[in-house]
Amino acid sequence: MTMPLVLASLKSSFESQWLVPSGGSYPASAQESGDRFATAVATWFSAAAAGAFPCTTAMARKSQLAASAAAAFSTQASVAAGNALALGVALYIVGQQFGAGIANIPLAQGAVGPLFGAAFADLQSGISEKAQQVATGCLLLAVSTIVVFPPPLTPLPVS
Repeated sequence: MTMPLVLASLKSSFESQWLVPSGGSYPASAQESGDRFATAVATWFSAAAAGAFPCTTAMARKSQLAASAAAAFSTQASVAAGNALALGVALYIVGQQFGAGIANIPLAQGAVGPLFGAAFADLQSGISEKAQQVATGCLLLAVSTIVVFPPPLTPLPVS
């Protein structure tokens, strides 16, 4: 049985798997950081469902997200990195399969880029606040996605 996507779960994964706590060790590369980010998101998104149909491709497409995230993290400007990461997560969601249904592009993609960029630019907040902001952006992308099914089923939102 699938459960709806839970914001607190993704936030917790970001805090423990991706963001570096005080005194922790930073990833050795943007690729390692991208992989940590993608693992957290793909694990979380594997709980997604459109109606009664669970997402069946979340983990299989993790490497696509890891590559996009690594490219975003290689960008030295917070706004550009935020927009690139939002696009990477949106492209990860597009085409995900929910039974016979296929996910379309998240409608919130344009709004989430600045949200991610602001999190990257904020040097004063701790990892909990940053994890919350990025997790919120990922949730906005997910829930603004419509999954289209072949007739006679109607399109359904991701939850």
